[in-house]
Formats: sequence, structure tokens, C-alpha cells
Amino acid sequence: MRSQDMSGDGIVIDRSRNTVHISRTYAATVDRAWWAWTDAEAIAKWWGPRGWAATVYEMDVRPGGRWRFEIAPVDGSAAPVRGLATYKVVVVEAELAYDDTFADEAWQPDGTASFPTEVSFTSTEAGCRVEVAARFPDGEALRQAVELQMAQGYAEALDRLDNLLETT
Repeated sequence: MRSQDMSGDGIVIDRSRNTVHISRTYAATVDRAWWAWTDAEAIAKWWGPRGWAATVYEMDVRPGGRWRFEIAPVDGSAAPVRGLATYKVVVVEAELAYDDTFADEAWQPDGTASFPTEVSFTSTEAGCRVEVAARFPDGEALRQAVELQMAQGYAEALDRLDNLLETT
């Protein structure tokens, strides 16, 4: 896991603000990165850590729309993890904001914390800069996310996104 200031690519775990901030620059246009984040077939190809597969059950990218997905290790070494996100802000090719939570088998929030997540897309000389900020309600929720290696999983997913953007 890389950690550095937010002027470059990397991950910052800010315990004073209960936030995980991830930045990555891609050699791709903003519209390609946006496509990869908002198309159900595309996101299924990269979402989740290395060695995990994603299944998207619903992806309605509009304010109030939902994104339901499941990720599971390809080798079956762990139980699937279900996620449920409700979009709050959608600005095409610029910004996504959603409340993210884990879900049970009935696709209901599992009672763990919900964490607002913001994703921004900015055109740069090198291509597209994507910044993700996940905010946790308190230090305990952040600590749990860190222990579950959420930041590392995000970093691996964004590596997989880089591969998708290079090959498709």
C-alpha cells in the first residue's frame, strides 16, 4: 500500500477526520474512467481486490439510484461480501457521491456503519486523475476498515482498473 501526500497518487488514512483518501492518475480520458466506474459490465471487471470477482446485481447511476454488488474470492477462501450504495450526487464525467454500506443476504444494510464516498474525475496532462474519499462516522469504524484492509483492497481494485483502461 502506498501512502503519500495528496499531490500525487497514493493512499492517505486521516485518523483526525476518519477518512481514507485514495488518488490515482490514469493514462486515459475522463470519459473512459467515468465509463469504467458507471457501467455494470465494466466495473465487474475490476471492482474488488486482486483475486476477487465482482458481480453487479443493480447499477442505477442517478441521484437516489442504487448499486448492489457482491465480491467474493475466486478461490472460495472467504464468504462473499455484499455492498449496497445509494447515489447522492451524479455529475457526469466529474463526480460521484454515494453512501456505501455492507448488506446481508436479503440486500438489507447489515447494521454496520454506512460511509459516504466521493469520487472525482479530473482531466490532467497525463490523462485522468481519480480521487476517492471514504468518510467513516467515527474512529472505531475507520479502525475496522483499516483492519479489514479496505484501503489496500481499494488500491488493488484501482490497479485492476488501470489494467482494464489499458486493454479495452
